[in-house]
Amino acid sequence: MTDIPLVLKIDDWPSPDKALWYSLFEKADLFDDTGQLAHWRSGSQQMLRQAYGQWLSFLARNHDQALLEAPLTRVRPDLVGQYIKECQLRLAPQTVYNLVTDICILARAAAPELDWAWLHRVAKRLAHKADSDSLKARIPLTAGQIFDWSLRRMAAIQSDQTRSEKKRAIHFRDALIIGFLIARPVRKRALLAMNVDQHLNKRGQGFSLYFPKEDMKDGRSREYPFPEKLAASMFEYLDVHRPVLLGGNDEAGLWVNYYGKRFAYDGFTRMFGKLTEAHFGFHLRPHSFRHIVATSIAEFDPAHVGIIRDILGHATLDMAERHYNCATQISSCNALQLLYAAYLR
Repeated sequence: MTDIPLVLKIDDWPSPDKALWYSLFEKADLFDDTGQLAHWRSGSQQMLRQAYGQWLSFLARNHDQALLEAPLTRVRPDLVGQYIKECQLRLAPQTVYNLVTDICILARAAAPELDWAWLHRVAKRLAHKADSDSLKARIPLTAGQIFDWSLRRMAAIQSDQTRSEKKRAIHFRDALIIGFLIARPVRKRALLAMNVDQHLNKRGQGFSLYFPKEDMKDGRSREYPFPEKLAASMFEYLDVHRPVLLGGNDEAGLWVNYYGKRFAYDGFTRMFGKLTEAHFGFHLRPHSFRHIVATSIAEFDPAHVGIIRDILGHATLDMAERHYNCATQISSCNALQLLYAAYLR
């Protein structure tokens, strides 16, 4: 193979690896057993598949003879160690930890009778490094500052008639996404899964939000009130700017890209990083907004730190449980908006 990508798609995997993968995720019928990971949701399967594709890409580029071995035979300290070193040259510590953890999960599921303690120890050391590294990189932005920027930016775009309709639509959409994501910091998967008719429901002069369990990491559906200060902007986006972006396309997705289609996962990540760097001076991921929100609540409203759990959609949150935790999802969202309102006064 030439020009091997950093992530091998499953169609390019060796046959034994494909067979191993399908055996882990196979649903039970009258004659076959259920795979060890058959209960995983499609989003989690996709992430694990991408992680394993990176591992196979590393082997194909550096140890192609190892691909002739049985899949689990390759998972040994010398190869895993070299894989980690390569990943550390181009990826953040947390990502390296995630990739190695995924290999550990797959290996244990495929062969629980084998001793994978060494791989678990390696993953724990990487986790410690990721935790230490994350402490150094505090983002010097508050949720209130970002929300305020979103409102001011959308107002400026609406009054600016010098840009073309398409450019105004793009800039307005970007500012609205920023405001929405800092007010309702859902994970990127849930954000990009949003459909106009399923997730966003009109309620008088505003909206309500509904995320089915398939879109949430913990497998629990959620309902949130839509941020009141963004309601008029969402109507403006739906009635004026989104149709311009669609260009006649029939697309159910709420967030539409330049070509009138739902954002692709990787394409949105690249766009988001460039957008935040241009306007805030920091190349941020969508997930960074979840950290910013949690930090802002803890710093500016520590008495209600318990709302972090409900805002972020976590099943538990140790920090919240050590303080004050009596908020429902709806009251948590309202408390977050009061925090922003206090900032804007």
